[in-house]
Order: sequence, then structure tokens, then C-alpha cells
Amino acid sequence: MTSPVATDYPRSSSWQDFERLCLALMSAVHATRFRRWGSAGQRKDGVDAWAKLPDGKVVVLRCEGRTERFGQAITKADIDGALAELASFPHPVGECILLTTAPDDAALAAYAAGLTASRKAAGQSAVAVWGWQTIVAHIGQHHKVQAAFYGHEVKSSGGRKLALSAALALIVAGGAGSLFLGKNAIDASTARPQSAPASVDDIVKSVEDLGNVYARCQAVLDRNAFTFTHELVRDCRDPAAKRLAELTKKVDKQRAGFDQGVQAELTRMAVIFNEDVREAVVVTSVTHAFDNEVVQSLKRACTPAAAKAPPGSTAAAVKKAGEAAAAAQVRYYYLLKDFIVPELATAKAILQLHARATPAPEEMKTAARRMEQLLTERMAYTGTPAQWPFTLAAAKGTSTRDAAPGPGPETDVAEAAHWRQVLAKSSTESLRGRKDDIEALVSCGALKEGARALAQPPGA
Repeated sequence: MTSPVATDYPRSSSWQDFERLCLALMSAVHATRFRRWGSAGQRKDGVDAWAKLPDGKVVVLRCEGRTERFGQAITKADIDGALAELASFPHPVGECILLTTAPDDAALAAYAAGLTASRKAAGQSAVAVWGWQTIVAHIGQHHKVQAAFYGHEVKSSGGRKLALSAALALIVAGGAGSLFLGKNAIDASTARPQSAPASVDDIVKSVEDLGNVYARCQAVLDRNAFTFTHELVRDCRDPAAKRLAELTKKVDKQRAGFDQGVQAELTRMAVIFNEDVREAVVVTSVTHAFDNEVVQSLKRACTPAAAKAPPGSTAAAVKKAGEAAAAAQVRYYYLLKDFIVPELATAKAILQLHARATPAPEEMKTAARRMEQLLTERMAYTGTPAQWPFTLAAAKGTSTRDAAPGPGPETDVAEAAHWRQVLAKSSTESLRGRKDDIEALVSCGALKEGARALAQPPGA
């Protein structure tokens, strides 16, 4: 199978098309039909569409990007404004989801998570932001949506690679336009010492901290055959987004004190660092889709409609989402191990060279070539299409990104065993931190009252 992370889809060509996609996709995700709120193309109470799920939870959608703002990034002010408008919505809202064709933004995701925590404490709705990469990840789980809006799966990963492609082009172009000063600029640096302020060391420390976050994330994935959403959020996505935000703020504050060479380095490195955080957001979103499928399967058992469902349909949907999450985690693990962690170490070395009182052109060339090699190989890596994603996930810590188990009955038996282990853990791990879902399942008798302890993730 092909990991959905390696599949991209063209963005909607108009806001109207995007709204139709949002309605179809969210209806598929929640197995409940979402309806427009108000007439087509006219937003009411800050809401474009809504649905009441079988457990009674009301979810509202806001498809961002009307008219001239279509495709533009949304801001924290947009989130705040949407929530302010939502106050007039006549039904108690459990979750508000803002969807946009703009790329995922780790800082906005972290902001939404913070708002959710404070709002839920006050008895208000949760809020989430789905950028295009998150939307793509969910499209990859629903073939009917793919068929209706795209006709077939697009096999190009061009959208995901665009930012890295630009960074790589800066490296290989050479001369004044190349990344990390460029070979010509490095050679010219021997003519006079560069002024590298001591504050570069402060930036180096922040880059090192960011690298340590990814190393710890890799260790978590190494330790787990399968990592659930709450762990990815706690140990990977949120710490990476926080460290990058701190680094960005520090760079912006000190930028005026840097020479032009350092400023150019930091601007170009930001392309790579932001892509790294986006990868953390994507793998978390794909895993969250699996956790959602597990929870929805438990909820469906509480409804009369469950008896009418085709035999095995729920189990098949859960397994499919689990396979996608396992494949995404394998890919992300090797991205961390083979590319992201080494890239951060190389970036740190380059900045340390800038901080020296005298230039070191040969060392700079070596570091630039190292970064070029890493980015070139990273762009070529899309993940291994895996018939046995759970087996690969269980063995990733002792294997390589190109390895694959040999076909045969033994491998099939091992794959089934690994899936059973993931499924058994999902009955608790997929529920962690989901207070409303747990309460609904306890109320209908699907869970015992002791399950309320899962409402708080470990360590919270």
C-alpha cells in the first residue's frame, strides 16, 4: 500500500469547490452528514456547515478563504473572530473546525490547542485548524471522497516537496545565490574576516534545543511499535512547534545585529525547519484519524444503526486507518533518523562556523555539501509502499528505510499478530484525553466508569 502522506491532491480551484469538499470529507470522517448552515455561499453565525453526531456532540465547520482571501494563510485573529461569531450559533457546540487550503501551520495548531484547553475548562467548544496537509491526510482515508473530487489518487508528492525543493535549489545553484554563503562567497571570505556577533551562539543553542526535541521524538517512536496521538502531540508535535516558535522569535529580535551572511543562512534554514514541524503535524493528523476511527467504532456500537451495518465494515475501516497511521509513522521515523536530526546537527555546525572570528572556507564547503546531500536524499524518500506496515513499524528501530520483510506465511502471521497488539492497546490509548467521548461511551454502557481516568493523558 502507499502511505497517504506520500500522496498529494490539487487544492480546490474556488471557495465554492472547497466548501463542497469540506462537507463531503467531514461527513465521511464523522460518518454523519454535514449540512450547510444558511444558504449556499452565505455564512451565518460564523458557521458554514454543521452536524450533530450520534453521541449528541455538535461539530461546526468554517471553510476559510472566501473571495479574495482564498488560499491565503489564516491568522490567530481569524480564529478569535470565528469563535466570537460562533457565540450566536443557536446550538451548544462541542467542536469548531476551521479548514483552509493554506499549508498547515504548527504555531496556529498550538494556539488552537491552547484555546481548546481554556475554553473547555470554561465549558465552551474545542477549536481546531485543518490546513491543506491535514485535509489531504484525511482525503487519503476515504475513497469515495477521492473518487468524487479527484477521480483517482494523485501519485505526486509535489506539494509536500516544494519547500525543500526551493531550499535545495539554493544550494546547488552555486555562486551568490547558493545556500550557506555559496562556494564563491566562501572562497571570497578568505580575503577578509567576517563579522559574526557573539549572539550567533545564542541562536546555535536554540537550534541545538530543537534538534534535541526531534531526537527525543525519535526515541519515543523507537521505543513504541505504534505511537498513539497523545504521545505524538506530547513528545513530538507540540515541543517542536514550541521550540521553533521560540527560535523564530529570537531570530526576529536579534536579526538586525547579524551580518548579511548570517541573516541569509537563518532565512534559508527557516524553510527547512518549518517543513520539519509540518511533518510532525502530518504524522500526528494521520494517527489522529486512526484514533478517531477507533472511537467512532466504539460509539457506533452504542447506536441502533450498528446492527444494520454490513458485517466487518467497521473493523475494516479501523484496520485501514491503522495501516495508514503505521505507514506514516515508519516514514516519519526514518525522516527523523536519516534526515531531520542530521540536518539540525549540520545547521548547528554551519552557524558555529559563522560565529568564529576567522572564516573556515573548507569546513563551510564540507558542511554545505553535507546539507545538499541530506536534502537531495530526503526529497527522493517518499516512504516504502508496505504490504506489512505493522511489521515494519515494529522492526523500524533495528532496520533501515529501504528494508522490507520477505513475503510468505510467516510474515502474514507476524503482521496479524502486530495488528492485534495495536488494536488491543487502542481500546485505551485512542481514548486518552477525550473526555466527552469517554463520557458518552460510559453513558451508553460501552465503557466502565473507571474509564474516566483516561480523560487525562499520562503525565498531565
